[in-house]
This record gives sequence, structure tokens and C-alpha cells, in this order.
Amino acid sequence: MPSDIPLTDGLAPDDASGLTDDELRALLARAKAAGDEPLRRLVASFVTLRRLTAEALTLVETQYGAAAVARVPALSHLKRLVRRER
Repeated sequence: MPSDIPLTDGLAPDDASGLTDDELRALLARAKAAGDEPLRRLVASFVTLRRLTAEALTLVETQYGAAAVARVPALSHLKRLVRRER
């Protein structure tokens, strides 16, 4: 795929709903069993990004209040994704 095409092109909107912890554990186990190092690193990166996102949202809510997150559509969407995926 050319690097100038966004990775989200061609994905259905619900593809962004994320993976549950159980799905991630299964995917990580499959990657390890198959020796698929790029997939293992991708899962680890995703888990790290999700955790950092949750921490950042908590920080924003603590400093500015939950209403600040609710007013920003992107932050509200992130909050729903992070909470659903835990």
C-alpha cells in the first residue's frame, strides 16, 4: 500500500471499535506461537497506545473535568473506545 494513502481507507466504521483484552491476548499468543515478530510488536504497540490514551484522558479529566472531555468529540470517542476495550 502506498504510504500516501491513509490506513483507514477501505475500513468499515466499526473496524475502529478496537479489540478486547481477551482478543489481544489470543492474538499475541498466536503471534508468539507462529514466530510472527512484526505481529507481536504490533500488538504490544497497540496495548501501549491504548494504555497511554487512557492515562492521558484521565489526566485531562482530572485537570479540566469530565465536561472538557465530553465537549471534544475526538476525546469523547477515545474515551468510549478505551472503556469498551478494557
